[in-house]
Parts: sequence; structure tokens; C-alpha cells
Amino acid sequence: MSLSPVLLERQLKLYKGLVEVSALINAITESTELLPAILEVARRVMEVEAASLFLVNADNELELACASGGSSAQTGAPTTKIIVPRGRGIAGWVLEHGEALLVADAYSDPRFFADADKKTGFRTRSILCAPLRRKDKEIGVLQLLNPLQRDAFDDTDMEVFRAYGNLAATAIDKLRTIDRQREQQRVAQEFAFAREIQASFLPQSLPQLAHLHFAANYRPALNVGGDFYDVLELSPDEIYVVIGDVSGKGMPAALLMAQALSILRLILKPGLSPVAAMARWNAMLSGHTIRGMFITAMLGRINLATRQIELCSAGHCHPFLAHPAGTVEEIKIAGSPPLGLLPELPARSHALKLEPGDWLVLYTDGLIESFNRDEVPLDREGVEKLLARRFDRATDVVDVLTAGELNHRQGADPHDDLTILAFGFQ
Repeated sequence: MSLSPVLLERQLKLYKGLVEVSALINAITESTELLPAILEVARRVMEVEAASLFLVNADNELELACASGGSSAQTGAPTTKIIVPRGRGIAGWVLEHGEALLVADAYSDPRFFADADKKTGFRTRSILCAPLRRKDKEIGVLQLLNPLQRDAFDDTDMEVFRAYGNLAATAIDKLRTIDRQREQQRVAQEFAFAREIQASFLPQSLPQLAHLHFAANYRPALNVGGDFYDVLELSPDEIYVVIGDVSGKGMPAALLMAQALSILRLILKPGLSPVAAMARWNAMLSGHTIRGMFITAMLGRINLATRQIELCSAGHCHPFLAHPAGTVEEIKIAGSPPLGLLPELPARSHALKLEPGDWLVLYTDGLIESFNRDEVPLDREGVEKLLARRFDRATDVVDVLTAGELNHRQGADPHDDLTILAFGFQ
């Protein structure tokens, strides 16, 4: 049966509207612009009084996200919050059953949810409502109300309206993908800034004296981390070294690391012992750390004239001493609790003398607790095996440990931040 010219013209207009919506989806990337534009085209082309878009919210209910026409001439975000419980009303029924629905007479249908009309003052006669789904996931529903110059919608409207619903779901899926990409870019940019800021707190270069050499390596497990180190020349005969590890990873650890390192640099003065410095450091940090966070640290003071090293530990890893003959010993240091846990720190010192060719290795637990794919740690024995050779330079010590840790992981992601600081006399 041939269609009448009037019906053909109407169908042509409806399908032109679909093309217009497709063009909008390709051209607009902002939800505040695209969704109202889609509704406005649907309202204009399908000649209805109002169009509305409900999205599934965090409570798994339908919430009015955008409206066009109706009791207000404006198009866009609603001024009145309208929630439709799941399964209630025409929109709730459509979401629950996943089927498009044509309601010729709204008030004669028992599923109709009249509260929306009461809130807005709008009188609903006839409804077209279609579910919005994308990749088997519920998004919301699209709804048209009251055809102009007709009492009710018909099957021709329904056929085209399903296509509008598919396009609207595509548009929302596209917008959410764009939003996720923008959020990822924003987070990546923030982490890039954080890395730069954190790197600015770490030493840009290490002292290289005629007979004393330093080398270090820092690698965060995430974009930013809580490890830190520093080498500070306090006087011509006195150099302070520090290495530390903030509990946790990521941004909170990086912020506490920056705070701790800044405080220590204010504390250190020529002639100040590591024990006294550690006690003052802890006193300034105590009560100001984030709940549940703490800092392990190793402070060392080097006397250049005597090659004596005075060390003080606050719950930190015992250092290794590598001798030129290829022997390695772990220096057991009586430590105190980590920084930031107690108001007073019962710190003690440990003294040793570095002979020419000896290398003292300070590190964070990311070295000995480096796990491979089988969850086997490198452990102290693995570190000792790596150090059991003769080293001519501090950089050789750090390079061997860094490469050994990487080889041990066998492609597994880092378990923790890793910092190594090595130095010795020649």
C-alpha cells in the first residue's frame, strides 16, 4: 500500500532530523551543549511540546538530566530536581523492562508517574519513551511528551523515536569516553607536575671531591613516591648524608617526603650530631604527619679528615659495607622507632671508619623487598651477592644494584619505591 504524500513528507522530515542529530554528535564534544541540542532537534523535528532525558544515577534511579520545552521555554539542565524510582512511572518501567513504549493517554495508564507533572505544572497527554543502552549497560531513558496538533503519538513516531534513542545513547557514551580521556589527561598532567616538584626537592647533583665519591639512584614505584635522599656539605670537613622512606606511595607520601626533607635542611648545622639532629627532626614532625603515616630514615655524618662515619637510624634498613676484596657485611645499627610516631625519639649512634676502596651503601626497602613474578624477594642475600666484587667508582655500585634489582623482577612491576645512595673514599 502506497503512503500518502503527507505521510511521506512527515517521514522524510523525521529522518532528516536523525541526520541532523548524527551531525551534532560528530561536531559537539561538550555534554552541556550536545544533550540539549539533541533534545531540541527531537522536539522540533517530531513536533512535540517537550523532550526529556533521564540518566541512571548513583542510587540506580532515574534522574532528570536535561529537558527541552514543557513548562519552561529554556533547554538544558533542569532547575527542579526530579527523581523517578526504578520501576515506577513510564520512564521507570521502560528502564526496568528495556523496551520502548508508546502511551496514547498518560493518565489512563496505571504506570504513569504523575509527580513530575505536579512538580513542574506541565500536563502530560501522550508519551514516547525509549531505553538508552550501550554495550549492555543501562544509561537512562529518552522521552517525548505531547505531539503538537495531534492527540497522541502513532507507530510512525515510534519507529523513528527508537532511532533517536540509539543516537542519544551513542552520544552519551561518546561524551563519557571523552570525559574519561580528559580526566586521564588531567591526572597525568598533575602527576607530571608532581614529579617535577618532587624532583626539585631531591639533589640535582652530588658532591664529587678528590678522594670522596657519591652516587645515587631514585625510582618511584608510581608516578611519585615517598623515598628521598640528600648529601649536604655543612663545612669543609663535614658532610651529612640522609636517606628516608615515607610509609605508603603516591601523592600523600610525596607531600610528606617534601615536608620532611625541607625540615631536615633547616635543622642541620655544622657540629650537630646525627643523634641530636634526628631528635629535633622527630620533634618537628611529631603530631604533624597524616594519621597512620611515618618515616624511616638513616642520617650519617662524614668526617673528611678521619674518614669516620657516624650513623643514626630511625627504623631504617641496615646499610651494607662492600670491601675491595669482594667481601660484604651488613652494618647492624641499633635503631629507634620511625619518625613521627612518638614525641621523643630514643636515638643512638653507630660509628665506623671507611678505608680506601670501601663503599657504604644506604638504601630503602624497595631494594631488598623487590619481588619477581613468583613473589620471591631479592632479599639481603641477593644484595650481598651483587655487591660481592670490587668496585672502582660509586656509580659502579649503584649501577650494579639497579641492574640486579631490575633483572630480579623479571618484568614484574615495582613493589615499592627504590632509592640507593653509595659513597666511599679512594
